[in-house]
Amino acid sequence: MSNTENDGLVGVGAALVGGAVRLSLTTVSIPLNLLPDGTRRRVRTAIAEAARAIVAIHVEISNASERIVDDIFSGAEPTLNLPNTDQISERARAFTARLSRAADEFSTSIGRVANQAVDGVERTVARVDEWVEKPSAAPKS
Repeated sequence: MSNTENDGLVGVGAALVGGAVRLSLTTVSIPLNLLPDGTRRRVRTAIAEAARAIVAIHVEISNASERIVDDIFSGAEPTLNLPNTDQISERARAFTARLSRAADEFSTSIGRVANQAVDGVERTVARVDEWVEKPSAAPKS
């Protein structure tokens, strides 16, 4: 199999995986349409950040592995230019805080939507009760 055929298969595979990811993200985001605009934007941003983090992990591992292999074959001492633990911890805390705020806003918005639905149902039940309890205007025999 030539490189162009292999690249074609990889391209098709990447397109298939990309399409599946986009479809699943679209499916997950359908309930977000019930949320207010600001909350919806923040939740979508959090989802996008999580997706970027998932993609970035394997890219960083791949880049580090490539540098190490190049260093080994060149005879140089392998070096890793990884961020220190404090930087990683700070990034993780910031990401967790943003995700937590988005989750809190999401649950608050869902609660607000549920309360509005309950209020609507209660108004409808009150109207039905009024209609059922009204004496009918049928003539007596």
